[in-house]
Amino acid sequence: MLPKTFTLFILSLCATILLSFLIYHKLTLLYFINISFFIAGSFLFLALLTMTVKGGFFDGITYGFRRTFVSKGKELSKDEIQEMTPISEMITFHYSPFLRNGLLMLAVMLIALFIYYNR
Repeated sequence: MLPKTFTLFILSLCATILLSFLIYHKLTLLYFINISFFIAGSFLFLALLTMTVKGGFFDGITYGFRRTFVSKGKELSKDEIQEMTPISEMITFHYSPFLRNGLLMLAVMLIALFIYYNR
């Protein structure tokens, strides 16, 4: 396991336990499952959104908006539009630690769910 993923995973588990105490004032298996679902879902959503944006899916949309709208009251020339950085190149971080952490948290949640229903 990579260091970033391991660090995110440990922080996510600690946040799950801390949020359980803050929201429900106690830690039970059901509360752990509920909170870990939202944390895993958030990491997976962030990773998949980043993957989509970095893949260039929204570049055509932003290019169209740049051609349609004006900047500071003046029309943009084709050279100015072409010089603008595409949105896919603006994101510099990699999504894989978030994806791995989301999948690990999802696995922990499913194991906890299996334990909850088979006790």
